[in-house]
Amino acid sequence: MSDTEIMKTPEFPSDEKMTESQVLQFKDVPDSVRKDQGTNIGHPSVSVIGESLHFKGELSAGEDLIIEGTVEGKINQGKCCLTLKPNGKIMADVNATKIFVEGTVKGDLHATVGVTVRDSGNVEGNIVSPKVAIEEGATFNGSIEMRSPTERK
Repeated sequence: MSDTEIMKTPEFPSDEKMTESQVLQFKDVPDSVRKDQGTNIGHPSVSVIGESLHFKGELSAGEDLIIEGTVEGKINQGKCCLTLKPNGKIMADVNATKIFVEGTVKGDLHATVGVTVRDSGNVEGNIVSPKVAIEEGATFNGSIEMRSPTERK
């Protein structure tokens, strides 16, 4: 399957046309899911918070997370990856292994591996991570500490 092919959720018959919010581009699926699509044994799965979903509270998961909707509160992804899509909004502090921002974040980002703010991303808050990348065109207002979030001052 190439990066331009799409994955369909199993509950939709193949002859039924899907809306764009029901389609996940295969290139957006984390490698941990892509490698062993059939059995997925030993690899975390991926969850998607759709565009129409508004979650308020404390969110924690042991799997990669793609956010297309809105999350308010606190996000703890532990040893997993968080991807915020262009229409997604986070008003929360985030802890994850890797964080990719294409949407809007108001809160602090703490990553044990890295934070990437893509050109469509908008971050208002602090970033603590050993690796930080901010693409040209992105908006960032806050401070950056390039250290592991587990290190104490």
